[in-house]
Amino acid sequence: MKRSCGRFLFTVVVVLIAVCGGVSAMTLHLGSEGADFVSPGEAWRFYRGTAPASVPDDAWKEIGFDDSAWETGPAGFGFGDDDDATILDDMRGSYLTVYIRKEFSVASVAPEAVLELAIDYDDGFIAYLNSREVARRSMPAGPATHTTTAASHEAGTPEIIILGRAGDLLKEGGNLLAIEGHNISLTSSDFSLIPALRTAPDTVRTGDTYIVTTETVALTGRTDAAGTAAVMIGELSTDFDANDGTWQADITLLPGLNTVTARALDADANEVDAGSMEIVYVSEANHISGELTEDLTLSGAYLVEDTLTVPAERVLKVEPGTVVLMKNDVSIVVEGQLLADGTDQQPIRFTHYGNAATWKQILFVKAVESRLNHCVIEYADSEGAHQDYYEPGPRDYHEAVVVLACHIDVNNCTFQRLPDDSHGAEGDAIAIISDDPNYPGEATARISGCDFLGIGQGVHTRFSHVLVEDCFFTGKRGDNDDVDLWGESTPPPLIRNNIFLDPDHDDAINPTRCSPVIVGNLIAGTDDHGIVLRDEGSPILINNVVIDCANGGIAIENSSTATLINNTIVGCGRGLRLFDLGRWGPPYRLNPGGGIATVVNCIIWDCSTPIALADSSNTEIADRGSHITVLYSDIEGGRDGISVSGQHSTVTWGEGNIDADPLFADLDTLDVHLLRGSPAIDTADTTQAPETDRDGHPRPCGVAADMGAYEYAPVTGEVE
Repeated sequence: MKRSCGRFLFTVVVVLIAVCGGVSAMTLHLGSEGADFVSPGEAWRFYRGTAPASVPDDAWKEIGFDDSAWETGPAGFGFGDDDDATILDDMRGSYLTVYIRKEFSVASVAPEAVLELAIDYDDGFIAYLNSREVARRSMPAGPATHTTTAASHEAGTPEIIILGRAGDLLKEGGNLLAIEGHNISLTSSDFSLIPALRTAPDTVRTGDTYIVTTETVALTGRTDAAGTAAVMIGELSTDFDANDGTWQADITLLPGLNTVTARALDADANEVDAGSMEIVYVSEANHISGELTEDLTLSGAYLVEDTLTVPAERVLKVEPGTVVLMKNDVSIVVEGQLLADGTDQQPIRFTHYGNAATWKQILFVKAVESRLNHCVIEYADSEGAHQDYYEPGPRDYHEAVVVLACHIDVNNCTFQRLPDDSHGAEGDAIAIISDDPNYPGEATARISGCDFLGIGQGVHTRFSHVLVEDCFFTGKRGDNDDVDLWGESTPPPLIRNNIFLDPDHDDAINPTRCSPVIVGNLIAGTDDHGIVLRDEGSPILINNVVIDCANGGIAIENSSTATLINNTIVGCGRGLRLFDLGRWGPPYRLNPGGGIATVVNCIIWDCSTPIALADSSNTEIADRGSHITVLYSDIEGGRDGISVSGQHSTVTWGEGNIDADPLFADLDTLDVHLLRGSPAIDTADTTQAPETDRDGHPRPCGVAADMGAYEYAPVTGEVE
């Protein structure tokens, strides 16, 4: 069963430039535009995907492929959108995919130039440059065939995708851009594929934001608005040419981020068109690197040109709204103290200096207690595998923020675009490490109210106490889990009141050889498990809601001894799964043995197998079984809903259990509050129930506590 988890509402802040009376059509430019390698509307070879494009399937992406039998036509390709130069009027109902190839020659390659793919598409595509995949949108991961469908995406606004350095992607002489465009269905009413390939403008940009190091810059622009008599930038009149609608002006910038808006006015001074651009001005005095010799406060915009070290007894402060631009491969190393205090309205941004650049990390080493408040962390080169830390020896940490033997507060921060904004980007955010071989010592963190958006792992710890609360995780990519906890700490990690939605892959929470307290989390839509409790430890799970996790809601593995109290598990492949994963040898070195669990006051419903137990395959251990005790819980199928595989696993079916529809408020919208009349009301063991439910309501609300994560509370919003 797969339900959409998109019904949960969350706030996304988007900055829009509003133009009275309509959509802005004015264009603004700073510096010269880039060079085209493949211009819009050029002729391409194309193949209608009624069958595979080649044998073998990927041969069509190669420069040497013979495409002489393919048709020729100008871009764009499609039907139904009124933007098509090559109309595919036979596509609807006949084929899903169109393959296009464009060979082009490059006389010389500027290695540091940034390569862009500008593409308008409906619905999805995969692009290859010289046989290498460079961009993918609205397509599932993995190889695609001519029958693979795309997710929905409407054409109309070309997307600019930064591919990387030209020196890494192009070669002198012949090159090939190959693209496969996919529709959402055979019955779709439209399709578009309109690509172009070029270098970015010669000015430095981060996304659409320009970065300059001079106070005065020359802007140019153009408006097509009829009746334009003048173009103004604030109170400054531009040099406007009414014959062709172009204008130019020299403007003076303030340090930091500037939003420049040009307004076209008619003869009566009414606004008829407008356009905006963002420019960050970094003065020469704000270029920093090396070791601080005194305390420093950053305000406006700063460029970190090489690794910046904050030594012991020095303090680096960052004021609200500051943009910290990081050159390629540079780090900020904190041995003293970093106090980055943004606000909700003026966040601090740690970002890259120019498209295609990636910086390394912010590394805290035995630092004074530091904090990141209201910061945006993006474009750090933070892809890697935490398994690298399992073996003895020196470590090269890859996460964007790494904390060794010290404490950090991370509040209301956003981690995104790690290391970039491509479909397959899976950079990791935070590592809290107490067992570094060079800098051993207690590391701790409080991570609160943060957003982890479309990246790899959010939080990784080793033998460290962390509080992770009120955070939002979505779109996680790769094999690293959202929150991965390794090793015991005092006090144990506390993972509380977070939301985990729709990861592309893997589990949400995974403690290994660890005894965390996991309370009040909502987990939905994983393709693996919601929570994995692995290896020797005594984790406690209270008031969690786990929905629609394909492999299982909660897995208890390799001798983990778990206590589960008042959790609600719905619509998973297996509600609970107790087994031995294996991985007894390096690098994991897990303890062999099944899982052990005590389940009290829980609801497990609408799962293919409510509970599954399996023996360990290790024949050298004394106890090969998995073992579960179930008390005062609503298990679909009752005792018969438990599957036992092997001769050593056991089930203790205790008192107070029921098998009855719990009457959720609205399972289709993932609302698992209890309705009036639910058999789970007043039937839990009050003595073992927590003091409050996931909403913070006191337990019990009635004569006894209720089963599941929510106490029935009609006064506070009953759903009938």
